[in-house]
Amino acid sequence: MDITDALRLLESNPDFRLLRRVPQPRGWPLNAASGETRRGVFVDTETTGLDPDSDEVIELALLPFEYERDTGAIVHVDPDAALSAFRQPSFPIPPKSAKIHGITDEMVAGQAIDPERIKALIEPAHIVIAHNAAFDRPMVEKHWPLFEEKHWACSFAEIDWKAEGVGSAKLDYLLWARGWFHDGHRALSDAEAALFLLTLPLPASGRLGLGALLECARRQLWVVRAEDTAFEQRASLKSRGYRWDDGEGKRVKAWWLLTNDPQTELDWLHADIYGDDRDVAVLKAPATRRYSSRLWAD
Repeated sequence: MDITDALRLLESNPDFRLLRRVPQPRGWPLNAASGETRRGVFVDTETTGLDPDSDEVIELALLPFEYERDTGAIVHVDPDAALSAFRQPSFPIPPKSAKIHGITDEMVAGQAIDPERIKALIEPAHIVIAHNAAFDRPMVEKHWPLFEEKHWACSFAEIDWKAEGVGSAKLDYLLWARGWFHDGHRALSDAEAALFLLTLPLPASGRLGLGALLECARRQLWVVRAEDTAFEQRASLKSRGYRWDDGEGKRVKAWWLLTNDPQTELDWLHADIYGDDRDVAVLKAPATRRYSSRLWAD
């Protein structure tokens, strides 16, 4: 029995599911453009840790692509122009972090990332996308302020994966649920896998992943900040999608949510969290500041 027959046999059995490796971008079944196109860049980083204030980027991947403005169809990916480079941090890589991504001090020793290469990719881009922009954006803006000027979107947070019937928005899980796997935890591999995911129709709605993401990214969004909440309310807030902001010593600690319908959130907070009509902060979140540490700027 050859591999093709074996695959066909396994696929016909409901007790088994097959996973296929995410192909290289040149093997993606992309259609030619039929409308106006724009340029995007998918960003991924590996870092010394998870604290955007004290940790640093040690690997950066920038994967440029072109997409139809109206449909979100990805029509071209340029792996030859992609950036995948190391950067030596100002302190040794913690062993706990190295265990996750496999990057060692020896690998990054003496390495630096040419800012002109970053500029050449980022300057012409209409949008920058990351799978967890709330992490990647503050990290890259700290090292390369050019990223502050761009509109950002997040394929983790700005696609309603639960409505699509997927139980987790983690990249590995999203791929597994669709029958794919990749060699994760390196920046370019993760960027390619996440962008590949956006070429696929979503499992419930059938819409293209990037099309759904762009629709959300183009909306006017607001941040609702719920301050002075009771400790026992944290489970309800997390379940609704709120994230914790510890204030970094610069502002009041709060749970916050990015939404296009702030009034619904205010009604829910007043009824289910506070039990009164107290004032709740609502801030505009333009795409140039979403997911950035500058989100809280006046």
